[in-house]
Amino acid sequence: MIVFCAVIVVSQLVRLSNVLVTFGLTAENILLPFLYIIVPFLQIIIPISYLFGIMISFSRLSSDGEITALLAAGYSVKRAMLPALMIAFTLYIAGALCAIHLEAWGRREFVQFIYRKTQTEIDNMVRFKIQAGVFLNDFLDYVFYTEKISENRTHYKNVLLAPRNKSKDNFVILSPDAQITGSVAEGNLRMVLFEGVSYSLDAQTERSSSLTFKRAEIDLLRVFQEKIIGEDTARDDYRSYTAKDLRSYVKKMEESPTKHPDFLKASYLYYSRFANPFIVFAFTFFGIIMGIQEQRHGKNRGYLGSILVIISCFVIMVAFRWLAENAHIPPLVASWFPQLMVLLFASFCIFQKSRLPPSEPILALKNFPRLPINLGKRSEK
Repeated sequence: MIVFCAVIVVSQLVRLSNVLVTFGLTAENILLPFLYIIVPFLQIIIPISYLFGIMISFSRLSSDGEITALLAAGYSVKRAMLPALMIAFTLYIAGALCAIHLEAWGRREFVQFIYRKTQTEIDNMVRFKIQAGVFLNDFLDYVFYTEKISENRTHYKNVLLAPRNKSKDNFVILSPDAQITGSVAEGNLRMVLFEGVSYSLDAQTERSSSLTFKRAEIDLLRVFQEKIIGEDTARDDYRSYTAKDLRSYVKKMEESPTKHPDFLKASYLYYSRFANPFIVFAFTFFGIIMGIQEQRHGKNRGYLGSILVIISCFVIMVAFRWLAENAHIPPLVASWFPQLMVLLFASFCIFQKSRLPPSEPILALKNFPRLPINLGKRSEK
């Protein structure tokens, strides 16, 4: 689990770089976001970790010749996997609890952490960073300039606002008067521009246009939050709902005459929180199969097989998720069918492993069990 948590942390460094660059490199800004991001992945990390744990354990038994001794003494593979299944049942409960409660908690706390830090950063920006006659190049990904600032730092004269990244937008806003309204504590901090004009340039046609306005408002808190956590995360609030709230949310959308565009996504998320940790049972079987290998094959074959199993299972799950979110199959079926299908295949593989010698391939056609033929003749004999 430590190894896979470290992998997740490394994969999220790009996402967290905005937090560290914006809010500073402190222990709080490093540890808390990592914790909030890792927690939603525990429902997947636990089954994957258990797969490798089982594979390593049985691989050690197999390499030391203890599996052969146990089989020779009448200790079957089915009997050996019973303790592993008992632990898998416990891990399924732990994974389900993580998916139902901790996933929503982690997403909520991460957003709240960003909100709290955003309020502090915006307050510092308004109080100290904005200076009269100085271009501020990092004003929420914009360039901000003002000639005069009032003593209470709420009124600005001769304001210029332009995007820092010209590849995204290409415009300039000029306003003779601007004002800060609301407060950070209330969560409603806005910049209002009066009697201004906006100049824009179309990169394709190279034509410029201008637009005059009497009043324009910029929600500073919202712009800053979307810069850090992304627009999709700020919009998908249902992902931070508890199981009860998410169920009520799905039921409410289901009863409405016009289905919300997020209805299928929220429905799949609700059912997948119970279904995703169920993969631990299939991974238990696959771990035993990958662990019991011939010594001449080496240990790398077990690791490679486990990685291929993980990739294949999650490709199937993602495919069914796409089918559910595009209304091809019901979300309940899409969340549980891949789990049961993979478990059925894993059960067949463990059945083959228990009845065949360790040297025989379990998926070879010659080793597939055949239905009895000529039952009448056999009964006569």
